[in-house]
Amino acid sequence: MKGIIINADSDGILTGIGNEDLPPASVKDIEDFPMEFEGTQVTDYFLCVSGTLTTFPSERFESYVSKYHQKIENGIPVDYSQGSSSFKGAHIVFDELKVDHNKIQIEGFRKAGINPWISFRMNDVHYRERKTGPCLTEFYHAHPEYRRVPPGKGFMTTFYDRADDYAHPEIRERIFGMIEESLARYDPYGIELDFQRELRLFRYGMEYDGIEILNGFIREIDTLTHRFEKKYGHEIKFAVRVAPDIQTNFDFGLDVMQWVREGIVDMVIPAGRWSSNDNDMPIKLWHNLLKPYNVTLAPCIEMRLAPYPAAQMVWPNIETFAAFAASAYAQGADKIYIYNYFRSDITKHFDKSAPLNFDAEIGVNPLPGYFTVINSIGDPDTVQKMNRRHIVTYKDTQPVWENNGGIGRQLPAVISNTGAFKLFVGDIPEGAELTLRLGVKDIEKALAQPPLVCVNLEPCEFIGSEQDDRFALATVLCYSIPKAAYSNLLCPRVAVEETTEFTWVEVYVKVTD
Repeated sequence: MKGIIINADSDGILTGIGNEDLPPASVKDIEDFPMEFEGTQVTDYFLCVSGTLTTFPSERFESYVSKYHQKIENGIPVDYSQGSSSFKGAHIVFDELKVDHNKIQIEGFRKAGINPWISFRMNDVHYRERKTGPCLTEFYHAHPEYRRVPPGKGFMTTFYDRADDYAHPEIRERIFGMIEESLARYDPYGIELDFQRELRLFRYGMEYDGIEILNGFIREIDTLTHRFEKKYGHEIKFAVRVAPDIQTNFDFGLDVMQWVREGIVDMVIPAGRWSSNDNDMPIKLWHNLLKPYNVTLAPCIEMRLAPYPAAQMVWPNIETFAAFAASAYAQGADKIYIYNYFRSDITKHFDKSAPLNFDAEIGVNPLPGYFTVINSIGDPDTVQKMNRRHIVTYKDTQPVWENNGGIGRQLPAVISNTGAFKLFVGDIPEGAELTLRLGVKDIEKALAQPPLVCVNLEPCEFIGSEQDDRFALATVLCYSIPKAAYSNLLCPRVAVEETTEFTWVEVYVKVTD
């Protein structure tokens, strides 16, 4: 077994505790929650303790508790004690129960044999298009000059433009102080700097100037962790969650390999941002670069899936989870990291006596699906025995100059003669059957004259069509892939007589009925 890492959202448990529609949670429920994961394939649990707010009462940051009590924000009357249950949950935990849920969980996960980490979102931008908002702070309102696009400069069009500019020492000092306060409060196995919330750390055109600024900041945090290692008497591991590609990180000002070479980083987590799993991460390249430094590689599964930006986002299922894991392991991944899949209702419990449920229709968030995920995809041997859907997706994090021409995505593809696609499917077990599924814009024309297809130069037989209401959300063309084409890397090529727009590409690996 290689194992699974879970990142728990900063307000995950707090939301459940404050939700009036759920049973009231007790201190014992908080204490028992980590034990739910004992004996599963989960090896590490990351507790996000800060975004724009901290999940604990802070002397240096605004927190979920202080937001609950806030009545004036940016000069405007507000009331966060109503509506969002995460603030009410923080009030219940700290003001009524008078405990620290993070501290309880850290101790509980250690007892369960699972490594407890604390995670920091380095530049969260939730609600920054508003004058008031649940995740906004008075510091943010008071200092528009610290934003990536300050008022009166450039074109402020997205909440990314309102992200913090790390070129300002005031921003770095504030984040450093929050990390220092967190380490003084908690004794973690390791820390994670989550740069995918958000990678936009510097002003447009200042990203390369920012590389050395960020390198210096990373060194300061590393020195800080060593100070707390002496206090707690053990090593504190250092992880970073970053963009899928080396060059993309560099273009945002993150020289990840420099941190690795200096011996600072112990784990690298390549990750999409949110709108789609990236099923084409250069995991093999990461593996080759990191291997000499003994750094753990843990590619990340995000909470959505889409073939291209304009397509409808859908929820992954057990078969897409298995596909991601199979591909990642075949390229050298050490662990699988799951982001944004968290359990809010801590009063419910897994049925650990029930058999795992691999039904692709139940989803991965209901307890039976969630329990199946955390007892299957951490083991390469188990993954090999599972049906899986390898779907062409896209990179949802790119420098602004790469968004114009659609770099980083294979679809939609307008093909007038021949075209090709790429899917890394990983090892194919004995007896598996592979089917290529193609979605096209004009399905009636394609059904009348199906495109010619070969995979790895082997001709594929058109075997009909089927309606895919879960993922492609349309009728797809189906082709049988001959065994002579089976390989870790599959390159489907299509030939058309008339210009055809392709909107979906997938390889289904069927192992069991």
